Amino acid sequence: MSTLTASHSPAVAVRPVCMPHRQTLVERRNDGSLILRSANPPPAITQASFADFIEDWAKTRGETAAFCERGSDGAWRCVSWRELWQQVQCVGAALLEMGLDQAHPLMLLSGNSIEQAIVLLAAEYVGIPIAPVSPAYSMLSQDFARLKAVVELVPPAALFVQDAASFQRALAALAHLDAPVIAVRGPRADQIDWATLAQTELTEPRRAAVAAARAAIAPEDTARVLFTSGSTGTPKGVNLTYRNFKAVASYFADNLAFLRDTEPVFLDWLPWHHGLGGVLNLGRSIQFGATHYIDDGRPVPGMIERTVRNLREVAPTIFTSVPSAWAVLANEIEHDAELAANLFSKVHFFGYGGASLPTEVWERIQRVAVKTIGQRIAFVSGLACTETAGMGTFCGWPTDTVGNIGTPVPGSEVKLVPLEGEDARYEIRMRGANVFGGYIKHPELSAAAFDEEGFFRLGDAVRFANPENPSEGLLFAGRVVEDFKLANGTWVRTGAMRLGLLDRCAPLLTDAVICGHDHAYVAALAWPNVAACQRFAPELAGLDAAALVRHPVLIAALSERLHGQRGQGASVHVERLMLMAEPPSMDANEIADKGYVNQAVTRARRAHLVEALFHSEPAAHVARAR
Repeated sequence: MSTLTASHSPAVAVRPVCMPHRQTLVERRNDGSLILRSANPPPAITQASFADFIEDWAKTRGETAAFCERGSDGAWRCVSWRELWQQVQCVGAALLEMGLDQAHPLMLLSGNSIEQAIVLLAAEYVGIPIAPVSPAYSMLSQDFARLKAVVELVPPAALFVQDAASFQRALAALAHLDAPVIAVRGPRADQIDWATLAQTELTEPRRAAVAAARAAIAPEDTARVLFTSGSTGTPKGVNLTYRNFKAVASYFADNLAFLRDTEPVFLDWLPWHHGLGGVLNLGRSIQFGATHYIDDGRPVPGMIERTVRNLREVAPTIFTSVPSAWAVLANEIEHDAELAANLFSKVHFFGYGGASLPTEVWERIQRVAVKTIGQRIAFVSGLACTETAGMGTFCGWPTDTVGNIGTPVPGSEVKLVPLEGEDARYEIRMRGANVFGGYIKHPELSAAAFDEEGFFRLGDAVRFANPENPSEGLLFAGRVVEDFKLANGTWVRTGAMRLGLLDRCAPLLTDAVICGHDHAYVAALAWPNVAACQRFAPELAGLDAAALVRHPVLIAALSERLHGQRGQGASVHVERLMLMAEPPSMDANEIADKGYVNQAVTRARRAHLVEALFHSEPAAHVARAR
């Protein structure tokens, strides 16, 4: 049996993983680039998209809960597979009667909910494009600039909100659209009540209209429009087609085939307006007839408590989240045996995506797993993005370290282009039926996104886990666009530097921004892990972030850890570090909903702090390697 090892602990058996490990074929070219493909073709499936799976589950698992979420009373409210199928048909018929079609999409402004799952699937079933938007664009923004930008890209023929009062300001900003509004709670007289929509009578003419709309769907029709901000903060519309969705479903049929004969249970907070949450995690639940619990928590103070409560009650079959969430959960399971016991009880494996997982976080979770169940739990991951419909490479086997993103899955091709430097890194590009065709209304961005062979440029770097055997996977090696050179011409690999810093300073930091472009050395801005810092020393107990970031006890501790880097043999170290109390701003595009910190935007927005980092006489609250 495979084993995972962690520093300071013996090798312990890993709970078996049921996913296949496919052989990788390699084509080596004269220019040094390589083409990687799976030796196995993707399986043929009859379903055109995820919505096609619902009817069969309604017949075989009719009374099993399909979606559950907390109600206003705190209890779980659920919709069964039979009820889901009925409402998908009813809502699909109603949307068609509203005049929605391929040219007239529906835009969703609110977050994950049972009703949003129904409307997403209903629209997908009858061929109406859905454009889910980050709720932050409506709820946290002051000027609604991003909301207006996405509306300009994809003018909606109708809008959906969970609560009319909560979105009143945003809806007022979009009043010029003159688009009908569907509201679940508190609809005004001029808005469409969700209850009326969901109770649409399925007359024979309506059933015929639904069937005709379904039959008319073409593979290149739009199924979903997702928005990605990129480094500039300007939203880009990613057009995902039914061909893209079918490619992902075919991949799932190969990679997650073992779920078909189980009754999986998932708990998930990841937003459905992103590829990981809205295509992979939501699609996985539909394809395998799961019970999907909508987590009302988030990996941030004040909301992680909800996730903890949910994980005490829900034992997931697979649990996937972003690295920032795993860092917070590591703190929780170390101090909550009941939580740990339920989390580890039935899980096949853990997953992470959106960024690299710090080794220190991985080791802490494994230590709790061994203490709780006597086994380690495999952490699986891959590399993909919204433009590739969340599909690309995947590592579904246990590894001795984090960071392995696996090999191309069946149906996906990878091109590796050598990067400047002597560290054996490659820029990674992808091609396949899962890859989108281009950005909406931005032909110049689309042209730049693809190379001459039609491979999409992800902007990421990788290296081989074992150059002699590509089937052992690729290691994520940072974002190409985030790397920079010091004044002496030395390349700084931002991704690796960030992870190394977080590991060295664990658990005192939650995230960091690497700085030093055209300077003589590397420095960093970072956010404190408030709970961990408060426990670090008696003097820090009870202090808030504003007090912690300047406290000499914490600064001294971080200085010692920076100094310790110098004995590790690396040629480039983080020489200075400044803590920040102000969290990353979503409105300013410093952080995405999934928790990924945009390095370039944060450096630009906090340029005055970067300047202070490199001052010839830095302030006392700047930690320094002595």
